[in-house]
Amino acid sequence: MLSKRLKTVADLVTPCEKVADVGTDHGYVPIYLVKENICQFAYAMDVNEGPLNIAKSNIANEGLEDKIETILSDGFDNFGDRDADSVIIAGMGGDLIVDILARAKDFDELVLSPHKRPDLVRKFLSENGYKISDEKMVEDAKKFYPVIKAVKGESEYDEVQLEFGPILLIKKDETLKEYLDIQLNKFGRIISSMEREDKEVEHKYKLIKEGLEYYV
Repeated sequence: MLSKRLKTVADLVTPCEKVADVGTDHGYVPIYLVKENICQFAYAMDVNEGPLNIAKSNIANEGLEDKIETILSDGFDNFGDRDADSVIIAGMGGDLIVDILARAKDFDELVLSPHKRPDLVRKFLSENGYKISDEKMVEDAKKFYPVIKAVKGESEYDEVQLEFGPILLIKKDETLKEYLDIQLNKFGRIISSMEREDKEVEHKYKLIKEGLEYYV
């Protein structure tokens, strides 16, 4: 059973022949994609043996050993000459996602869900020949997660769009609005209680207000 967040990730994958899930953990997303015939074959990849062994067990329980290959790998280090039509990287920080992508070859489609610093991910995409084609914002277990789908293409985003997502803002995404309202209150309280000026906090507050201007 996929969590709300992982279901959102899976739903953004374009039906394809081969998908690679980096940081697969227990293999739930590749299992779902193959079982639902969204993807014909999947690579389930993780840097840690423990989760990968659990993924192997889960894959075997579903009888999908011939449809899902598990690979012990730090990012794409052990991916070799294999290829994938779509790549999923979810459940890690934006800085780590950028590091993994920077060490990998180009792929036609990326589905990325950073749990922090999504701005770094969007900046990397824009600077490396990708454009954001779709975005979702999901609240799961009282936390907010952006899910970013990117394809090859030219793109340029301003600072507010990098921070909160160009498509989410343009679509006036309601979950993003809920997140921005919470952040506005949070940073407003921080600023009102500060004893001295903090330019970083004040800049973040300014970006949140600019993001909310999309909803006016």
